[in-house]
Amino acid sequence: MRPRNRAGIAATAVRSAPHEVPRIPDDPAGFPRIPLAVQDTLGPQLTRAAEAALADAGVTRAGAAPMGCVTASHHATAATAQYIAAVLDGAGPRWLAPQCFLHYSPHALTGRLCIDLGLDGTALTLTGPASGVDALGYAAMMVESGRCSGVLVAAAHWPTPPPAGPDRTTRLTVAVAVVTPDGDRARLTGWQPGGGHPAVRPATDPDAAALRTAELPDVTEPLRALVSWQDGPDRAGTQLTAAGSRLTVLPGGRR
Repeated sequence: MRPRNRAGIAATAVRSAPHEVPRIPDDPAGFPRIPLAVQDTLGPQLTRAAEAALADAGVTRAGAAPMGCVTASHHATAATAQYIAAVLDGAGPRWLAPQCFLHYSPHALTGRLCIDLGLDGTALTLTGPASGVDALGYAAMMVESGRCSGVLVAAAHWPTPPPAGPDRTTRLTVAVAVVTPDGDRARLTGWQPGGGHPAVRPATDPDAAALRTAELPDVTEPLRALVSWQDGPDRAGTQLTAAGSRLTVLPGGRR
């Protein structure tokens, strides 16, 4: 029997800064030229973080070609949905450029990364409050099974401001990890996918209670916690959790 591959972290990258969500123009003539939040702001930030992580892992564009891609988000593309609704409900034109609908889908993030970076492996988009942990777990499974020689894991969090109001700036956070069989910064194991929806778990589950009061879970938090743990002095393992999903992280060969 062929031994299973080990799944480890080869590199990580995190970017977080306030960004203004594009405004809906008062003049209908401005609609064809308005920047799209996902296409013009979120997408480029995610690509830059991914490029930085791949470079840190020593992966060239040719080396990235067989890699897979898993992205995690939870309403990170809602700004485009808000734009679409404003155009259709407003007094302006009743038409929309096709890219509006492309960048409404969370899979637009996955597609952009695969196209921008030349990734040709299995591509998957996960959504929901547990998607940050599940993206890392699913990537580990893909590497361990030999389905992919490596996987780029990316998560995005960008709360959408109310459609009316002067302040259109919220914090955009993207986090990326490169998972490979020889990643020596941390080892991933013991993925236990949960549910993410309170209805599928007992009411006494503390994660379920938290979900009822949470406004918008930040799915980049598990990846950022992984980075903080890597940079810390603790040599013991740790567990990443979110909405019932769990993943064990063990020390790798390099810190």
